[in-house]
Amino acid sequence: MQSKVVASAVQHQPVELGGIAENLAFILNQMQVEASNGSDLVVFPEANLTSFFKHEEGGLKRLWNEGSVDVDGPELKAVAEAAKTLGIYTVVGFNERSSIVGTIYNSAALIGPEGIVGVTRKCFFPGIEKLYYTPDYNRTTFDCALGKIGIVICYETLFPEVALEHFRQGVEILAVTSSFWSGGTKGGAGDPVTKKKFWETVPTVTAIQNQAFVVSCNACGFLDLGKKVGTWERLGLSQIVSPNSGILAQAGQFAAETIRAELLESDLIEARANYPLMADRLRGRKLVEQPVPTR
Repeated sequence: MQSKVVASAVQHQPVELGGIAENLAFILNQMQVEASNGSDLVVFPEANLTSFFKHEEGGLKRLWNEGSVDVDGPELKAVAEAAKTLGIYTVVGFNERSSIVGTIYNSAALIGPEGIVGVTRKCFFPGIEKLYYTPDYNRTTFDCALGKIGIVICYETLFPEVALEHFRQGVEILAVTSSFWSGGTKGGAGDPVTKKKFWETVPTVTAIQNQAFVVSCNACGFLDLGKKVGTWERLGLSQIVSPNSGILAQAGQFAAETIRAELLESDLIEARANYPLMADRLRGRKLVEQPVPTR
């Protein structure tokens, strides 16, 4: 990776379904703001370009028509043009229309001066998300001028094998784009107090286990998910974490906030020199691939 990468996580509340134009304008503005602040990499929350579905009659049809975009459509082209003008990279979340009519992916794109570097599609879905999105189990770590960048989308953070696949591909920066819910009566699974604690912990664990910087950008605020579900609240708490130095920056829980930090290659080297996990994983591969014993 570069000797120094300045990364930003833009925690905010995207405009709901039907607000693609407003969300795109916000993204373009924040890219300009963060470029002026010296950022090289700007990470946005999950589906921040398109927002999510409304779980009600005709929900999937409406999501296809009003809440999804094509990878080669004008929205991502506008982001790519801005990235080229500003000389920065960004990770943007969106609902992706497949070439198969009616099939929608929950996707995130790494976009830079050279255009769309790559697109990652979410493979694990909680609850009712399964009714709207199709999984894609291909996982690629993208090479760009900043280094090797992998994308993890929200619920996938709870499945260590996703980040591990990026680790195997030599990832240096993990961009985590999320819309993680507060839990309990505020929406989503889990007790709010416990959920807050583990959401604050996951980025650090991910950084240490995979020896990569983690730029975790969660949304904040509320989202009306439709008549059958109601309004849920997001958890916020975006973080930027070093595998060697720990938490470099953290946002609050409720308000829109942008955090920034310097990701130093020397810090990455220190982490990997202290704990040669890649070599040790290769040595232990036969052990971890053994079948689970049965009684």
